[in-house]
Amino acid sequence: MVHNNINPLTFTPQQLMDARILQSNGLENLFAQLNSKEYFTVYPPISQFVFFIAASIGISELLVSSIIIKVILLAFELGSILLIAKLLEKYNLNKSNVLIYALNPLVIIEIMANVHFEAIMVFFVVATFYFLSNKKIIVASLMMSLAVAAKLLPLIFMPAILLYLKSDFKWVKFLSYFTTFTILLFIPFFITLDIHHFLQSIDLYFQNFEFNASIYYVLRWLGKILTGYNQIIILGPLLGLITFIIIIRELKKVAGFNLLGLINFCLFSFVTYLVLSTTIHPWYLILPIALTVFQPRLYLMVWSLLIILSYATYQTADFEQNLFLIFIEYLLVFIVWTLERVGKISFKKFFYQVA
Repeated sequence: MVHNNINPLTFTPQQLMDARILQSNGLENLFAQLNSKEYFTVYPPISQFVFFIAASIGISELLVSSIIIKVILLAFELGSILLIAKLLEKYNLNKSNVLIYALNPLVIIEIMANVHFEAIMVFFVVATFYFLSNKKIIVASLMMSLAVAAKLLPLIFMPAILLYLKSDFKWVKFLSYFTTFTILLFIPFFITLDIHHFLQSIDLYFQNFEFNASIYYVLRWLGKILTGYNQIIILGPLLGLITFIIIIRELKKVAGFNLLGLINFCLFSFVTYLVLSTTIHPWYLILPIALTVFQPRLYLMVWSLLIILSYATYQTADFEQNLFLIFIEYLLVFIVWTLERVGKISFKKFFYQVA
């Protein structure tokens, strides 16, 4: 759309097709495969820029554009692996831990096969930590802005990052530059006053979408028993608020931490978000897998394998979710998490025993 001088926030795919605004070979076939025809895009500026590059070079050739996007994602993925390796070396951690991310089947499939832009987000998040470790506050703030401009989810890390930078008011410098960079990156969205379309889609995410959830599905079941209908319009935002409260409450218990402590807290924040989310697609685990290389968690490795069960949904004509498989997924993850929590099992113990 950007290639055709159209702001991607202005129209839904359905509106584009109905008004015949875009004319392209094969566009009708591509449109027929979309499952979000009525929704405005939720892809931030960096993602839109990648689409623009692919469309400009591909010139209406879907295969060429797809290859270009995959090459771009591969470049970011290699960059993430390099930065993770550098951080592991800097903090005298096992450098082979990078393979936890680099060779994880879920990561490979979701990025290189299913073309999810988490690869870009992961790169900029890891780059943020890398430059923070080198005390380059301005560059780190730029990396964080780019991470948010790729996917909004890294915003959940901001409270922890600001606490990490609390000495000498470095957090003020970071926050000031981060805000400036983010505004500049999102200016194209604000200029056309179509930002409300973007926010509308985010609102839909919390109040309409549900997939492969854990705690939310239990609450949804209870809500239907008590009221007779799905309470997602209340539960979605409420669980989001609870996530924020938990993160802030846990953050208040911390006087401060080093970079590894920051990464671990960011991992805790993101996993908390996932556990309380209404929607957990397999590719949502890519970022926590990248973060866990610094202190490997077995339950995340198990989850990254079991979450593939959620794809059984797409084997049905009406995309009906198999709640039994979802129950098995989270039961096993919870068992491993509990055993790991009480020290009965760990990533190192498990793999040493297997070896």
